[in-house]
Amino acid sequence: MKQTSASRAALRRSFEERLAAKRVRAVEDAKFRAKQAHGKLRRFVQIRFRKDEVIEALALRRGDCNRCGACCEILFKCPFLKKHDDGTSTCGIYEDRPDQCRLFPINQRDIEEVRGTCSFYFIEKPVNLERAS
Repeated sequence: MKQTSASRAALRRSFEERLAAKRVRAVEDAKFRAKQAHGKLRRFVQIRFRKDEVIEALALRRGDCNRCGACCEILFKCPFLKKHDDGTSTCGIYEDRPDQCRLFPINQRDIEEVRGTCSFYFIEKPVNLERAS
């Protein structure tokens, strides 16, 4: 069966569209990884040199860790991360983990750097409870 020029053109377009989509995904992935690398560096500097800012930011953090392990896979999988069959994760050095792990996330933008569903969230400002009259 001979292909017509129209069917060859359609196949070529289809291939080119798939290739273009693959390139777009690769570019988006590279941008996301660059954002993650920037975040790792930003958190390192904050924790080491801007401790007061970190304390203020953490006062706005709410929620508990759901043990998804997504924060332990920013740029690369942490060698101490242990994944379980039920979808949860644990840290092999939990008691001795570095501050960068212990304090994650410091602010909302940190949550945007993980591929997962982090259960932490941030409020706009601390709730100031006053006595009722």
